[in-house]
Amino acid sequence: MLKVMDLRKAFIEFFKEKEHKIVPSSSLLPKNDPTLLFTTAGMVQFKPMFAGTVELEYRRAVSVQKCLRTSDLENVGRTKRHLTFFEMLGNFSFGDYFKKEAIEFAWEFSTKIIGFPKEKIWVSIYEDDDEAFEIWNKVIGVEADKIVRLGKADNFWGPAGDSGACGPCSELYLDRGESFGCGNPNCKPGCECERFLEYWNLVFNQFNQDIEGKLHPLPQTGIDTGMGLERLATLIQGVDSVYETDEFKTLIDFVVKASGKKYESGNMIPIRVIVEHIRALTFAMSDGIYPSNEGRGYVLRRILRRALRFSRQLGINEPFLYKIVDSVVEIMSEFYPEIGQSAKNIKAVIESEEKRFLDTIETGMSKLEDLMKTLSNEKIKTIKGKDAFVLYDTFGFPFEMTAEIAFENGFTINKDEFESEMENQRQSGRNSWKSGDDGLDKYFDDAVKIASDTIFTGYDEEKSESKIIAVFTEQGESDKINQTQRGFIVLDKTPFYGESGGQLGDVGQIICGENIFNVEDTKKNHKTIIHTGTVEKGILSKDDKVIAKIDSVNRNLIRANHTATHLLQAALRNVLGDHVKQAGSVVSSERLRFDFSHYKAMTLDEISEVEKLVNDQVWQNFAVSTETMNIEDATKSGAMAVFDEKYEDSVRVVSVGNFSKELCGGTHVQNSGNIGLFAIQKESSPGAGIRRIEAITLKGVLEKYKELKQWQDQIINVSEVSALDCIAKIKELNEENKKFKKELEKIKKESLVSDIDNILSTAKKVNDVSIISYSLKDADIEQLKNLADALRSKLSNSVVLLGSVVEDKALLLYASTKSVIEKGIDCGKIMKETAKIVGGGGGGRPDMAQAGGKQADKIDDALNAASKLAEEVLS
Repeated sequence: MLKVMDLRKAFIEFFKEKEHKIVPSSSLLPKNDPTLLFTTAGMVQFKPMFAGTVELEYRRAVSVQKCLRTSDLENVGRTKRHLTFFEMLGNFSFGDYFKKEAIEFAWEFSTKIIGFPKEKIWVSIYEDDDEAFEIWNKVIGVEADKIVRLGKADNFWGPAGDSGACGPCSELYLDRGESFGCGNPNCKPGCECERFLEYWNLVFNQFNQDIEGKLHPLPQTGIDTGMGLERLATLIQGVDSVYETDEFKTLIDFVVKASGKKYESGNMIPIRVIVEHIRALTFAMSDGIYPSNEGRGYVLRRILRRALRFSRQLGINEPFLYKIVDSVVEIMSEFYPEIGQSAKNIKAVIESEEKRFLDTIETGMSKLEDLMKTLSNEKIKTIKGKDAFVLYDTFGFPFEMTAEIAFENGFTINKDEFESEMENQRQSGRNSWKSGDDGLDKYFDDAVKIASDTIFTGYDEEKSESKIIAVFTEQGESDKINQTQRGFIVLDKTPFYGESGGQLGDVGQIICGENIFNVEDTKKNHKTIIHTGTVEKGILSKDDKVIAKIDSVNRNLIRANHTATHLLQAALRNVLGDHVKQAGSVVSSERLRFDFSHYKAMTLDEISEVEKLVNDQVWQNFAVSTETMNIEDATKSGAMAVFDEKYEDSVRVVSVGNFSKELCGGTHVQNSGNIGLFAIQKESSPGAGIRRIEAITLKGVLEKYKELKQWQDQIINVSEVSALDCIAKIKELNEENKKFKKELEKIKKESLVSDIDNILSTAKKVNDVSIISYSLKDADIEQLKNLADALRSKLSNSVVLLGSVVEDKALLLYASTKSVIEKGIDCGKIMKETAKIVGGGGGGRPDMAQAGGKQADKIDDALNAASKLAEEVLS
């Protein structure tokens, strides 16, 4: 029996012998493709090659691609084949072979390599594809009645994302026998039953679909095939579901052993969900995608929380999921070494997320169960959107989880009402994707087609004699660009570095005689370098001979910061460990920013040690060398690579002494001493599992010195002492401030206590319960709590409703005695109803709740409303 690892290797070797280039899986984070959240198919990394927008380095390729899809998340674990993470086996042709060869390769691999019986293989084709029919029937020898014609929905394959290559397809099916069928004697591929299981899709790319859905003929035809590895293993290993294949079975066995739960009956779905979701999270996080509250990160958080819910169903109420990561690594890191390198970080992030969410899930589940119980008693089967929103907003319980649990219990949710509540809460200003350069970037692809590749001379020179190949203004392609007009220019060769790899683009000038184009930014689209800016003087035209000259000071500052990021990464790995990997960077003339994988905040000692290590390398003035070599030789030599970066066969390796060695196409200093001084300004976290360092060199250090000097002068002026006496003066003022604060607190407390009798006199009696509603000024939340405790000690059967205005903001605190809670009073519920009156939110327990709001003038309205609600309950 072939195992999953055997299938990966067999597929790669088969197509290697067919002269296909082995291309490693790209990251689950699609590069330069805003139409996709995740890599969803093997062809995603090849979209530019199919579209003809890049120069082809090879014409045949084979890959085993990591994929992530969440469109059917609620079905994962419940069905036999739904997965979020899966592997796609694919072979590709870019203008080389087409239908005949693709079909022949698929047939040979199916029958000779993995040994499917020929008589059990059926195929489907697009209804109008007579060519494919002839190949299958006449060349391969498949009987005509085993070739099924299907319509566009089944056999015309769309692009991965909103645009890209597409075309008719042909699919291979395995007949699993009548025992899997529906009993219909005419059952065949296309039927919804389990008898005919599709395992390989051959897409014959003939069109490029644009963003509006229109089809345009491709400049060259291509082949894009996809075969789900897990589904293939299911068929070859003769098991009923993907979860019974060897790798999944190993993960399930680990969960069974570690949890003490048997893989049977009611436990099967939870265990399946857990192992599938942790496998997906392990791979996504190893590619630098971490749980967060937006975008891709929110999808991961949703996957993790779904796994947590099913873990709870198994009776596991403590962090457990992170323990499965080691098993995933043990099984799959031979083929995907990146998951092993990131395992420590991944486990720490998952454990942290588990701890954070366990309390939330307990509270949220309890509230949801109470709600469903109440609705069932009232024979209502629809949960209000407002109630789902309260679960989300107050208890952090995800809507998707509410919806799934509701569905399991026979309820529906008013989603429109939920979305309306969400919209009301959202801030009016949202961050959105905006086109840079006043919309000029929409012409970048056109520029690539016109100008092709640009020769970059900037490693060796700061100016070049060049020729204008293309001109674009804000109106589109043009023969010229006039004075004061904004646009971009493409040259045949240029010393300007186009923004890539985190390094910002160069600035400078393009000069033709008296005519000057100020380059304000330089971009790179594929291998075309685009100079964006404004004409300062005269007119520049297509075919003009020009001088392209960069701002050398700006370049020097940028390359100092860029080389510093290399030293920084090496220092971080030295201090924190080899799990540290670059997760993003920005290199400008003023500063550098470096994001890296690490599971917790750095200590002050660690930051200091990293900073010292970098400066040691700077001050030793090591030579910075660059070498061009084969990608395989480069990685074998120990050069660090950015995992989701696409590298060509020939790469530049940048070394700083023996301390740092990285693959990099950016510009760098000649000696580490050119960096001058490296200073870390800030260490923070832009998201779970990722840390960020912001640092400065050269100009940045000078600007920071000026800033600190200005602060120092201001402090000296205000404190009216010398620089040497400043610290002592500040300490003296702090001590005086603490003394005054204590005295003020004492006065406030005495004032509140002395006013207790007056407050008690305002109490209203409802069925032997005293309701006190009272507002104060400048009392903070702790003072309100102390006052509430004092009032409850005086009145053992009471509800205390207090408000305070502090710095034009409203504070509310409600409290009640235990005896009143037994009569139905719930301060938390009353607070939820009334906090919105002051424009805020909050909650709490039945005995005490608090909230804050922006509308201080509505504080009496909120207290009156709370008093009425309490009266209604007690009446």
